[in-house]
Amino acid sequence: MENDILIDFRFAKEKPRFGELFLITGEEHPKFPPRNKLFAQLAPLGFEQLDDFFGILNSEDTGDDVLVWLFPMLNGEEVFHNSGPFDAIRLSYSALRNAPVNISVLQDCFNAIKGMPDVEITFDDKAVSDFAPIQQKADEIVAYWRDNNVEPGSEQSLLIEEEEEDWEDDDDEWDDNDDWEEESDTSNKK
Repeated sequence: MENDILIDFRFAKEKPRFGELFLITGEEHPKFPPRNKLFAQLAPLGFEQLDDFFGILNSEDTGDDVLVWLFPMLNGEEVFHNSGPFDAIRLSYSALRNAPVNISVLQDCFNAIKGMPDVEITFDDKAVSDFAPIQQKADEIVAYWRDNNVEPGSEQSLLIEEEEEDWEDDDDEWDDNDDWEEESDTSNKK
C-alpha cells in the first residue's frame, strides 16, 4: 500500500525561484533575494529549510521527525540544488509514519497554498479543489494499518519499510562476466 500522500500545486503564471520559496521559513535567503513576498504569507505554517527542501518538524516524541515535506518541482519532478524558477511545489505526508491527528497540519498547508493566486492542485493525478479526497485517502491508509495491527505514528510504524520496486533476479538476463563500459559525455566538450 502506498502510504505517502502527495499533493502538487502548479503555478499557472508567476513561477517562484528559490529566493521566493525560502520566504516560507520566515526569513530571506542571503544569496537568493526574492522578487516578491508572496510566499512570506506561508511562514506561520512553520516550515524550516532541511537541505534543499523544506519541512515542518514534529515536536512530539511519536511519529516521523518531519510531519510535512515541501519539495520544489520542475517538469513534474522533485528537484534539488536548483535555484528555479519552479513550476510547482509538492507537499508530501506519510499517513503511516505520522499519528492520524497530524493530518490537520497537512490540511492547514493545503488551505494556505490553495489560497495563493493562480494555483492548480492535483492529487492522485486528478484536479482537486478541497481537502476531502485527501482526507479520505489518509483515512483509508490509517484503516488499512489498524486492520493489520499497526497504529500509524507508533514506533512499530516507523520500522515498516516503504514499498520499493522489486528487482527480479533473472539469471538469463544477468551475466557477471559482462564488461561494463563507461559512457562519456562529449556534448560538453568544445
